[in-house]
Amino acid sequence: MKILVALALALAALAIAAIVYRAEPDNLDQRIRAEQAKQASVSRPSPSVVLSINPGQSSSIARAANAGNRSPMAQEFATAKSLKPLYDRLAAQGSALSGEGKFLLYKILATCGKVADMKTPRPGKDRATQRRELEAMIPEANPDRARRLALFDQVSARCDGLEGIATSKAELDKLLADAARDGDAKAQARLAVPPMVNGPKGTQLTITDDQFHALQAAIASRDPEAIAIAGTALSNTYDDAVLRIGPNADELQSRASMEAWRLIACEYGLECGADNLALQQDCINRGQCAASTVQDQVFYYGVSPYEAQLIDQYRQLYRNAVANNDWSGLTLSRQPNTSGSRWIYNTWP
Repeated sequence: MKILVALALALAALAIAAIVYRAEPDNLDQRIRAEQAKQASVSRPSPSVVLSINPGQSSSIARAANAGNRSPMAQEFATAKSLKPLYDRLAAQGSALSGEGKFLLYKILATCGKVADMKTPRPGKDRATQRRELEAMIPEANPDRARRLALFDQVSARCDGLEGIATSKAELDKLLADAARDGDAKAQARLAVPPMVNGPKGTQLTITDDQFHALQAAIASRDPEAIAIAGTALSNTYDDAVLRIGPNADELQSRASMEAWRLIACEYGLECGADNLALQQDCINRGQCAASTVQDQVFYYGVSPYEAQLIDQYRQLYRNAVANNDWSGLTLSRQPNTSGSRWIYNTWP
């Protein structure tokens, strides 16, 4: 009898161990890849894909980014601790500057320069004030305090040496237009983004067929930043049209769409590892420091389980749009948007 009881207890222990082992979360990227491999068409993954993260291991999306479509110059802009050396080289080239060079010069000036005729709602706080406020906000006992302060110093130093450079909105507009004319897909995407308009009914956002097709063309370039810019614009809600997705022509869910496009841009070479500025800002300002890739940040911190499922569906359709210029999965329906929901994402600069 004692032997039977001991055997029963041993079997129970093995069963409990098996249950615990199976319940233990896997690496996030492995779980997503496994889901995708199982399904040949639009899928609905388990909500558990958002419940785990491995902060000590970068996902394959970030590693693949370094071998993608990002140019060395765009890579330098994305990861530079200081933008002044890149600015000096670009400014020295004058009329010989390429389309991409003009777009990156536009971004540096828009980010770091003093824009004489650009109205701002109120003057920004200086760096020292911002740092003091951040120090006061993060408790001394917070394990990420030192990292967040160091990241703040690193990010805020990117414009060192460029603060006194003067520019104007007219100069920025010309740089952007010239970059687009010279074939830079990022600039073309930026110019195709529909602007917000203040009308009698408040702020309105409309999209023309030409703008829609220009955003599609920018995505078809496979330039990762163009994908991110145009995909973000295609995730907005518009007053005069509704974007519909999938075989059932469901109304597009903006947050899931925007994140899906961002992850597609990562696959094509956007900087989506530890040097990603949005990732660093989320650590600095929100204390979301466990993620080492954009993918981990999106699925662990950013979205609900429902949105995670939509992202996985949308990514499959968006991959087809980029790879094959096949837009059958995403259409623009000409009708008034009566949903009452408005999502407008920033694509500036």
